[in-house]
Amino acid sequence: MVFLRKFMLGILVFGLNATWAQDTSYTQLATIVVSANKLKEKRTESPLAISVLSAKTIDEVKAQRLDYLLNKVSGVYMPTIGNEQHMMSIRQPISLKGLYLYLEDGMPIRTSGLFSSNALIEINTSNIHSIEVIKGPASALYGAEAIGGVVNILTSPIPTKPTASISTQLNNTGYKKIEASWGSPTKSGGWIINGSWTDQKNGITDYSDFSKKALSIKRSFGVDKKLKGYQNLQYLNYYTQMTGSLDSIKFFQKNFGTQQSFTFRKIDAFRFRQNLAYDWNSHSNITLNLMYRNNTMDQNPTYSIASTSNPTKFKGQVNSNHFDAYVLDLQQAWSISSLNSKIIVGGYWDITNQNLIAHYIDIVKDTTIGKYTKYTYPTRDSLITNYNTQISNKAIYFNYIANFSKALHLNLTMRYDNFEYLFNNQLPLGTPSAKNNFTQFTPKLGLTYNLKHMGTYFNYSKGFVPPQITEIYNAIRVPYLLPQDFSNIEIGSWYQGKNIAAEFSVYSLQGNNEIISVRQTDGVNLNQNSGATSHKGIEYQIRYLVSPSFEINFNGTSAKHTYLNTNIKGVDVSGKEMNAAPHIFNNLSLSWKPTKLVRTALEWIHQSSYYMDETNTTQYPGFDLLNARFGLQLKKSEIWLNVLNLTNTYYSTMATKNFSVKGSSAYSYYLGEPRSITIGWKWYIID
Repeated sequence: MVFLRKFMLGILVFGLNATWAQDTSYTQLATIVVSANKLKEKRTESPLAISVLSAKTIDEVKAQRLDYLLNKVSGVYMPTIGNEQHMMSIRQPISLKGLYLYLEDGMPIRTSGLFSSNALIEINTSNIHSIEVIKGPASALYGAEAIGGVVNILTSPIPTKPTASISTQLNNTGYKKIEASWGSPTKSGGWIINGSWTDQKNGITDYSDFSKKALSIKRSFGVDKKLKGYQNLQYLNYYTQMTGSLDSIKFFQKNFGTQQSFTFRKIDAFRFRQNLAYDWNSHSNITLNLMYRNNTMDQNPTYSIASTSNPTKFKGQVNSNHFDAYVLDLQQAWSISSLNSKIIVGGYWDITNQNLIAHYIDIVKDTTIGKYTKYTYPTRDSLITNYNTQISNKAIYFNYIANFSKALHLNLTMRYDNFEYLFNNQLPLGTPSAKNNFTQFTPKLGLTYNLKHMGTYFNYSKGFVPPQITEIYNAIRVPYLLPQDFSNIEIGSWYQGKNIAAEFSVYSLQGNNEIISVRQTDGVNLNQNSGATSHKGIEYQIRYLVSPSFEINFNGTSAKHTYLNTNIKGVDVSGKEMNAAPHIFNNLSLSWKPTKLVRTALEWIHQSSYYMDETNTTQYPGFDLLNARFGLQLKKSEIWLNVLNLTNTYYSTMATKNFSVKGSSAYSYYLGEPRSITIGWKWYIID
């Protein structure tokens, strides 16, 4: 019923306009990007490291999950931790930290301050047209959390002719997915609808079933030659059993059993967006975006289970986190022909109301079978958390783009953010109600110099992360915290020849005021801005067209991440390498298309070793994977075969060790998938 009400609301709003127009905001040209300055811009004039996964690449990969796509991008590693749950690493070690900003058509899919490491679950993968990845800080344009990088998912555009298709795929690990799409242009606009249903039963580990339903509806319209826009509705329902990670004994024994029998994560997400664009004249235009987000995440999480003095009794919690967000984004652009430049001024305002309720649970473990078998709410009041927070993020930004000559270009951006948290604790105990304000100024300066077949760029940028709600209101008193800030300097270059294209970037990213937990003199642990880190590396990508039918793509990164001023659990780790920070991650793919109807690809993924703990005493050796993909295009349909982890390598996508805990339970391994054979079929009903 909730979904039906939301769906009908979307349809009602869609029907408010009588005339429609073609949405051309995502014209797919190899040298055009839209993430660099929120407008379409030549890639060669963007003074930053940005990679594009084109619609063609996405169509050929036939990825089950986003990590299969993003791991093709130089400098990006997105480890899966089961059923589309994920971590991320872009110019940062692998972690769950809020150092990345995830966008959909240039708008954040979640509110800053409420970062979720699993935010990309909330994307309808059947609705992806292309993906742009900015590497390094981009807070000057997009605001908070744009530190390690920005992932911008560009959704399917309105087609230029009627289309309809249905596809299905399944594999040997219990995974199956059905997708359907319909689109049609109209006299002055059009519609496109994409839906998908994903399900997995009896996977490689015990208690790992999941399901996901997603629906996307987009409608574009045009009132006249000057005014146009679109409306976009996204709905997603997701449920997964939470298996958790394996300890060292189970990992090395290849024991895929689990202690869990009732832990889960459930997401119900709804987003609606109204876009309007008006051309004042040929040199001036204004764009307005209004967005509403409704998001609920219910959990009985594995990571909250803790032991007691009784080996059969454990404790945990069941929680529900809900927020409603109302967003306004306004941008005015002027082209000044006399100065051969462009000025962009924008404003952003996000008002979010968030509520978190958590109940304490008693858990029983059957030690004979090694499983948590049941849980109950204690007879006393089980409510341990109940608060609501109003988050207000107001921002203004200025972007100046100047072309000094055909070769030399300047890009200067400045942004000012103001955050206000109004925290109201509904319980008589715990963190007192409070009001906190955070402000941040973030600049970005970039220069590009391009000749006919090659070019270079320089970029200085800053980024910031405000204290997350869970970092500032999780103690018995409210700590004084400042936003974490990061400064980045990088240079890069590109070359485009007849059969070869190459690009590289070298960066140095310094983090300051990073939030860590520090034990106070009175014995209380409080978060403080006491951490500092250094991140240095080089990213590279090479594309070589050996012949019209054979292509080689090589993408990778070499990096080093170091603690500068960090004390963890009373241990000074300054000068140590950060944990979960591999030096090298590479992706090499060979593509052969003997005919227009047949495609084949072989992919090699390499990750080097890294330290599992902050004290640098234990290493994970890394891994090497091989993937193979085959496709056959028929007259009105397409079939494909993907063999992932061709050699059936046994590996962990992410491995850590808690240096303050002894025994096998100190280790945590997230199991990589064994060899999976996926077959798929797509029928172009109308093409």
